[in-house]
Amino acid sequence: MKHTLLSTALVFCLAGYALAQSPAYSPNKYQQNDWFGEFGGNTSMYVNPAGIAENDQLEVTGGFFTTISGNAMQEYGAVVLPLGYNHAFGITFFENGAMVDPNDGNGDYTENAYMLGYAYRVFHWLAVGVDLSILQVNQLGANKQLTAGADVGLSWNPINNSKLGHVQIGVALQNAIQPVIANGDTANPTGYLDGFVAPTFMGNATDGYAIPSNLNMSLFYRGLNRSLEIKGEVSLIDIFHKEEEGGQGNMMEFSVSTTYFITSHLGVKGRFTKEGYPVLGATVNVKDVNLFRYLGLDLEMSHDDLIEKKDRGFLWNVRATARFGDTREESIGEARYRRLKIEPENDYRAAMRLYLNRDFIAASYAFGKVQTKYPTFHLVDQAAFYKGKSFENMRMHLAAQKVYQEAIKKYPHSDQVPKYHFQLMNIDYKEGRYGEAMVKYQYILQNFPKSDVKPDADYIAGQIKFDQGQYKEAIELLSSILPGNANYFYARYTIGISYSRLEQYEEAKGSFNDIISQQPSNQSEKDLQDAAKVKLGHIFFATPEGLPEAAKLYGQVNNVNSPFYEEAALALAWSFLKVRDTKNARPFTRWIINNRPNSYLVSEAYLVEGYCDYMEGNLRAADGNLNKAIQLTEKPPISKEQKDSVKTNYDGMKENFDSVQVRALDLARQLPTPRVEQKRAALRPDFEKANREIENFAEFQQRVIQSDRFEASRQRVLGDAKLTGAVVSSKIAQSGGGAGGGAGGGAADLGDLDELDDL
Repeated sequence: MKHTLLSTALVFCLAGYALAQSPAYSPNKYQQNDWFGEFGGNTSMYVNPAGIAENDQLEVTGGFFTTISGNAMQEYGAVVLPLGYNHAFGITFFENGAMVDPNDGNGDYTENAYMLGYAYRVFHWLAVGVDLSILQVNQLGANKQLTAGADVGLSWNPINNSKLGHVQIGVALQNAIQPVIANGDTANPTGYLDGFVAPTFMGNATDGYAIPSNLNMSLFYRGLNRSLEIKGEVSLIDIFHKEEEGGQGNMMEFSVSTTYFITSHLGVKGRFTKEGYPVLGATVNVKDVNLFRYLGLDLEMSHDDLIEKKDRGFLWNVRATARFGDTREESIGEARYRRLKIEPENDYRAAMRLYLNRDFIAASYAFGKVQTKYPTFHLVDQAAFYKGKSFENMRMHLAAQKVYQEAIKKYPHSDQVPKYHFQLMNIDYKEGRYGEAMVKYQYILQNFPKSDVKPDADYIAGQIKFDQGQYKEAIELLSSILPGNANYFYARYTIGISYSRLEQYEEAKGSFNDIISQQPSNQSEKDLQDAAKVKLGHIFFATPEGLPEAAKLYGQVNNVNSPFYEEAALALAWSFLKVRDTKNARPFTRWIINNRPNSYLVSEAYLVEGYCDYMEGNLRAADGNLNKAIQLTEKPPISKEQKDSVKTNYDGMKENFDSVQVRALDLARQLPTPRVEQKRAALRPDFEKANREIENFAEFQQRVIQSDRFEASRQRVLGDAKLTGAVVSSKIAQSGGGAGGGAGGGAADLGDLDELDDL
């Protein structure tokens, strides 16, 4: 390849030299711009507009060519902007001028060219390009006009590798649309716009001449570890030749250029131009300086009389090239990085903020966007998890189930898969499908025994066993949950309750003490510590010598905002009552009656108040408080009829709720286009209504659970209140209905009430 290219370069040199010995006449030949426009050069738009497709960075070039006298010169400037991988845009300006008569104010002859170009990379090895050129002509002030033309080109890159080098072949039709220069007597010399001349394509100019159309065939090679560059060009001049314009047409011209880089920053060059000039020069460059990614300077010199005397003498040319900013690869890499990393991470974080702010419907849509728009994002499986959690937190279990089931199929190798299975188990538990939940639990045990969700699955399985009254099995499952696990406090509490129901009180004490001894990390764990203190206090309360310890534990629950403060306060009231200290018992019962009138414990508070009144000898007050206790416990807080009615109404609306969930899930799978946003806005009222009904039903179910748990206490309070009320009524009757109360008006004897002996 090296010898072939060098041989080709030699042929170009000899042919160019031979043609230069006897230059051929070409009518109206337009400046070829050999000094600036070289195929394979970084701003080669003039030779072939497709050549700018090779530009890799924003590039700015400026230069000038002049004779030693300064009477003939050309200035040049170019900007090339690559865009993405396939596109490149270029702007080029040439100022061609000569001073004909320095003493004449109109002694300048200028033809300036302004070029706008575009190249498109069809394949990585093939590019096409086109440019529009505007010519500004001033012929000694007597003929001013604007005219336009256009070039088209093709660039082929068949070889580009480290072994064989870089080979680029180009074909361009220069002036495919020919600019037309009007004759001086037909042009309007008063202004350029008035003097605009329409271009022509393969046609004769009327009252003027057309700039010739030329066919440029070019070769560029870079090799020898990027140390050698060879550029060659063959041009056919005036290929659409018209006899009436003179000349022969289809004249051939050659040019060749060779650059050898002594170092990566310094090179020497030699070339032979189409105009017949042998040229020597040098190029120097620096890279990655503060302002520029690349800065190069080219200097070339020749003499006008070396081949044929033209009386212009020494010629020289200087050109500076600067490159700025990112390369195409860097820009594309940054865009891909943003698309694949930055943008999805930003969207994921935005979705997570919505989730943490408990805007779950917006969060479900946002996580769905991450899934749909960035399917290769490394957190897409977590986005699916939190999308399901968003629906689950809205109690929209049907939609959440579908999300987890789809995620299992879509991300089978994700480390989130165990979590998907656990959430499906958890939904079954919440829905009361204990059998299905335990089947999923067994699947987790078999397939993910060492995963992070194993303790969570143990906890749910233990709660199921507890709800089913299988306390030993519940204890066995929950005992594996160790400190540090988020469910540890809850697991130990359930274990303590299970031991209590099995009447294994020492073990129950141990479980509750485990909770109390831990440092809580959130409010829920603080509340559970209060619950453990109350339950542990109940165990001590039931023992003969445990009352002081029980009262101490109850007293530690001193935050009135704690959900267990009422139970602790009532237990303290019983503790004081047990030692006949009615004065210290009353503040706790009065607080419950005054501040928690709707509490399930208020009836028992009235019972304690009745006992206090009885012990103080105030039978009339005792009778009133005991009757109040009977009224509040006569019927269960939530009757079976109420439960059935609410359940029937909810089941009647469930089909609509399921439809809303399915529609919301479908919208969460779609990108947030304006049309999708309209659908989401239209669904919002139905969604909020369904969510509100689901929440109301869930709250009702919690009250049902509390009502059912209160049933045993209700029966006890009702029985005690009725029995004590009967005794009090009997004593009032015996005393003749006196308002003051008991025998002799003094304090009552606890021995009169058998149940009070068992307090």
